[in-house]
Amino acid sequence: MTKPLGSEDLSDKPGERVIDKPELPAQGITNENDATTETVSGQLQLKVGRAGKFEVYCDEPARIGGTDRYPSPMSYLAMSIGF
Repeated sequence: MTKPLGSEDLSDKPGERVIDKPELPAQGITNENDATTETVSGQLQLKVGRAGKFEVYCDEPARIGGTDRYPSPMSYLAMSIGF
């Protein structure tokens, strides 16, 4: 079987998606998403996540040791379902 198509094989034209083609490739398509997360030292419950050129912060409510400056991890999870 032929290797699945990866990001490097797909079009970089804005808005062009392989899933909109009349027939998907028989070998399939792969998709990779790399992300890292870490706690911010000395900042209670503050955490930072990075994916490519993007960076997001999350925190926890004061009642569980955070400062409530950013959305909680569960808020990000709930928002991701909508995206």
